[in-house]
Amino acid sequence: MRTGEILGLQYSDIDFDKRVIYVSRTIGEGKVSTPKTRKSIREVPILDDLLPYLKKPSNSIWLVHKKNGSRLGRLGENRYREWHKLLDGCKIAYRKPYATRHTFIVSMLKHSNLSILEIAQTVGHSTSQMIINNYGKYIKGEHLKISRDLKLFS
Repeated sequence: MRTGEILGLQYSDIDFDKRVIYVSRTIGEGKVSTPKTRKSIREVPILDDLLPYLKKPSNSIWLVHKKNGSRLGRLGENRYREWHKLLDGCKIAYRKPYATRHTFIVSMLKHSNLSILEIAQTVGHSTSQMIINNYGKYIKGEHLKISRDLKLFS
């Protein structure tokens, strides 16, 4: 998800029975609005690894919130202190939090059985061509992994 879409999530947007997150709002520059495009309004499957992080605290309707329960207006309100600590602890060079979205997309292209269309729909891109144009360039040498016993004429 885009950073603003994550900030815009409320616990009512999460369906644990269907294991789906409904993306219908974003927060940018402190304002709540609709997501970037019509295709950005979507259902995102909840992956197993995410489930432990979706437990609802008692003091907020927002998934990402301040200690007092109010929503964050933007991710940088804490000047990325926690983000810097996490990257330092993992010995990863600094990058913006939004880079995790790109990493996810490239990882799904390279290591999952998802089609380009499924990835595009999951991340809210308007076309699968966006995935090819923007992320395919980060995957090198895949053509060399094809089976050499491929039968062309049978």
